[in-house]
Amino acid sequence: MTYKRRGAVTGSGFQEAINRVNDAYERTGRACITRKAIPGKYLVDKGEQRKGLSLPDLGTGGTSRIDSSDLARLAKAQKVTDWRRFVPESKAEPDYGGVVSPDGRAIFFDAKTTRREALDFDNLHAHQISYLERTSRLGAIAGFLVEFNKYKQIFFLPVQVLLKWREESTRKSLPYKFFTSHLVPAPSGKGLIIFDYLSAIEQQEDRYQRDFQKFDLNTAR
Repeated sequence: MTYKRRGAVTGSGFQEAINRVNDAYERTGRACITRKAIPGKYLVDKGEQRKGLSLPDLGTGGTSRIDSSDLARLAKAQKVTDWRRFVPESKAEPDYGGVVSPDGRAIFFDAKTTRREALDFDNLHAHQISYLERTSRLGAIAGFLVEFNKYKQIFFLPVQVLLKWREESTRKSLPYKFFTSHLVPAPSGKGLIIFDYLSAIEQQEDRYQRDFQKFDLNTAR
């Protein structure tokens, strides 16, 4: 099933759409999932007082939340030049994490969008795969939320499925046909739930079990 993304564009727009869906999940009591901040620090010039980062009014209309790409665009338009440089210290954890009702099960995933007919492994970071694998072993929902921009479809790729493919297949990517044949596309939701990826996760786990032991890669090539 395809979906219509309202007011979003490729890349950062996909993340904004996810943020809206997550807000709707929390309002309806289905989950509490948030986008994780990148740990790091700001560099300051020698002798500069260590004050909090201050920005002039960028004309955001008083909004308390703003996407990083939108902030960068506004800062450029306003010719802001006194930014302190941010140096990330670690990004081992994926973009999103939280808990899903009713049993408070943990969920972790990274968001990926592609215009191609496949998801390239070069677009998946080893440290994130390692983190997702470790959390899945403890029972968490873990994987990648993948958008195929050309088809306006979104799939949740469990890390267990990804690892089986990488171990047994010689291909360096996962083709779109694989997703449509063996995974469940996120259906369109209601109201603020633009696409219901939690529903897709539930259907996949009903089909393959939580640990994906029923997933047979020999029939998935």
